[in-house]
Amino acid sequence: MEDTRKNSDSEIKTAPETPKGQRSLHKHPVETESRLGKLKVAFLYTLIVGLGLAALTSVIALLVGEFNAVIGKTLLTIFILFSHSLLLLAILWADTKNQLGKAVISTTIFAALFANLVTSTLGAWEIISASTAWRWVGLYFLAIGGAYIVAALLRLRLPQRTAHIAVNTSVGFVVVTLLALTPWVLHVVENFDPLYFRIVAALSILSSASFLISLILRGIASSKNPELRKINRHDLPNGMLSIYIVVGVITAITWNVGLVSLIDSGSSANNSSHTRYNQ
Repeated sequence: MEDTRKNSDSEIKTAPETPKGQRSLHKHPVETESRLGKLKVAFLYTLIVGLGLAALTSVIALLVGEFNAVIGKTLLTIFILFSHSLLLLAILWADTKNQLGKAVISTTIFAALFANLVTSTLGAWEIISASTAWRWVGLYFLAIGGAYIVAALLRLRLPQRTAHIAVNTSVGFVVVTLLALTPWVLHVVENFDPLYFRIVAALSILSSASFLISLILRGIASSKNPELRKINRHDLPNGMLSIYIVVGVITAITWNVGLVSLIDSGSSANNSSHTRYNQ
């Protein structure tokens, strides 16, 4: 009996105790994830209420009055709300690791969809013109494409000062170039000065050059210290990866069309300036 008591006492004494500080260290990520989960649930409930109210409004409009412009706009609003809600829900359900608000691409796609929901609704009710609403769609695709580029650049970062500065500089040039393209996408003025297109071209060259310099410096740093190559990579869930691929393909097509249009606009502006100068 005494031996068994000693053994039990020794087991109790040697049992690992959780330090008080360690509990607080592991508590923070769990609290963050649960907080993000609560935000998702709150957004879903808000979405459900909005869909219900919109459907109820359209049913009342159809039963009470005849089919007119107001009912047509209401039905178009319902379609916009349902289609965008499905896309937003797909992103929320695919985000099993609670990366919304942290990952650049998924956060930008989600924000662009929500913003397009607002601007499309304003366009449906003619608060803004249809052409303005479509220009905002182009701006959202510009932002999404920029998010893909920035995310790719951030993956080049290494814990080495020179390479880190080069990547941050490249990201800065990309952001400035995207901001410079915003007035053209939104068609702020009817005819842009040729100087504007030269500035955009110069910024694009600087962005490309800084990207190549970042690649070279990363290669030099990793060749000198192979340990720097061991970067923590986060695997994407299959659902989110599918969304990234589909949105990426659509964005790439949109960017190619926009690039052709930008070059054409620049050529037209340059030709018109030469014509005025010759006259």
